[in-house]
Amino acid sequence: MQRQQIIGWLAAFATLAGCQIIGALLSRTLHLPVPGTVIGILLMLAVLIYWGRVPGPLRVVAEYLLRHLNLFYIPAAIGIMAHVALVRQDLIPIIAALFGSTFLSLVVGALVFQWMQKKDASREGEP
Repeated sequence: MQRQQIIGWLAAFATLAGCQIIGALLSRTLHLPVPGTVIGILLMLAVLIYWGRVPGPLRVVAEYLLRHLNLFYIPAAIGIMAHVALVRQDLIPIIAALFGSTFLSLVVGALVFQWMQKKDASREGEP
């Protein structure tokens, strides 16, 4: 590995972490009802749209993190195990929320797909 490549990866990781930290600070400071992580992702999206491309080192780091995404679920699983009594107490609402949100996501996804399909079909008919 070349030194420049490693520096690029570190800078890319620092950029991702920086966006998350800035998002968290904005969320807390402005008392926004949106999690800081979401604000950080939107900030990163805005920067990438402005640049018009994803820099190579950022792409490499993001793909690596996505390949190992299942490791990010370990803290959540440990949290559930630590609070198993609360989960057991509210199991019915949790299951209802999971099934309800899944069903709603499927319905919205299907409706958007149908809408896009009709829109695409109307474009094909245009001269």
